[in-house]
Amino acid sequence: MESASGSGSAGDCEGEGEESSSSSSHSPVVEISNGLVQLNLDKERMKDELTAFRREWKKELEATPSPCHESRSIDKAKADEEPLTEEEKAKKLFLGGVELERAGKLYEAIQHYKKSIQIVPDIERRLFNELDLIDTPEEEAVIVESTQSKLATDDDEDAVEGEDLLTRLQRIMARKGHLCEPEFSTRGAHLSWLPYEVVQLVLRWVVGAELDAVSLERVGAVCRGLFVASRAPELWRCLCVRTWGIECGTPRAHGYSSWRHMFVERARLNLHGCYISKTSYLRHGENSFQDHLYRPWYVVHYYRYLRFFPEGLVLMWTTAEEPASCVGYLRYRDTRNIPGIVSGHYRLVGDTVAIVIKKSSSEKKHSQASNTRFRSRRREVHEQQEQVFHLELQLLSVRLRRNSQLAWRRYAVSTRRDQTSAFELVAGKFPPFVFSVVRSYTADSSAPLSSAW
Repeated sequence: MESASGSGSAGDCEGEGEESSSSSSHSPVVEISNGLVQLNLDKERMKDELTAFRREWKKELEATPSPCHESRSIDKAKADEEPLTEEEKAKKLFLGGVELERAGKLYEAIQHYKKSIQIVPDIERRLFNELDLIDTPEEEAVIVESTQSKLATDDDEDAVEGEDLLTRLQRIMARKGHLCEPEFSTRGAHLSWLPYEVVQLVLRWVVGAELDAVSLERVGAVCRGLFVASRAPELWRCLCVRTWGIECGTPRAHGYSSWRHMFVERARLNLHGCYISKTSYLRHGENSFQDHLYRPWYVVHYYRYLRFFPEGLVLMWTTAEEPASCVGYLRYRDTRNIPGIVSGHYRLVGDTVAIVIKKSSSEKKHSQASNTRFRSRRREVHEQQEQVFHLELQLLSVRLRRNSQLAWRRYAVSTRRDQTSAFELVAGKFPPFVFSVVRSYTADSSAPLSSAW
């Protein structure tokens, strides 16, 4: 009995061991399968949530369109209207660059300029020609100042129709109470700190004793305040008196509206450069000693220079030197150390320039000494023969350049013995003088502008 029970209990234990082993071997598989099912469910739920989120997000975007969509729609509408030509695209890009440069965005402006030039290389010249500007410095300053006044319309709310620019700017300056103001804050001194009388004295030094009206116009193009200061009637009256003398008359007597109008329109000599005439001719050469049948020809070029000074002094030089290498010698009045330059005086009557130049030439004469002991030595006697050149030239304006040409009218030479010989003014031998600006003549100022003659 005991053995039977023992065997039964042992069999039960073995059966339980088998069941436990089988259950323990199948439990991890069930857990893994359950985890996979749960993971798939989580993925499906996340997909549904993401789909719902995307649907709601699209509805919100459609309900509130962004500026990007608006710009795209506008660009698409513009593209549907009319296609722009290459030149119009380049102009649009270039003008956009101008606006960006005014706003201080230089990098973006350069990008616009590059794109416009890549489309049309000469787009800047085309836009400049469309503006139809005038090349005279006087009217260019007015155009620049009028553009500046248009950009600042809020400074003049009480604009009067038909009012000239100078009167309008004077009214604006009077309301503001100052001539000019610095654009950026600065710790140092500024021109706006100076009184109006001191600014006028500075402008007199800008004009100088050489009557440099071109520099005065450049100063007037800086800002509105200096534009008003540079249009002071007293400055231009002094310029007219120094140009035509104390008996120059008044602007109203000659039919001009102001002293500046009279200075610009009336015939006068340009003093900030010199008048140059180039002459060319053919010259026969000598026969070659090797070939007597060969006779060369030479083309000879030489120049005549005329430099005028305000007090009536004129310098004339005839030389074969090019203008770039010799106009600097005519900068100063004292030219005694430079051979070939002669000085004289001129007078302007209407549009005719009368010039008188005296030139002395020396001839050496040898006379034998009375003493026979020094017969080999000779005494040189210098006899001065004075020549007087009389020139009459007419002032002409070519195209938009005022008083830029001097045409020959008379050319004669007289000696001390009252012998006068006139030259035949052939166009090929006596071409007209053409004015050329020389910057070194007005690089500095030795004295201010004065009304004394």
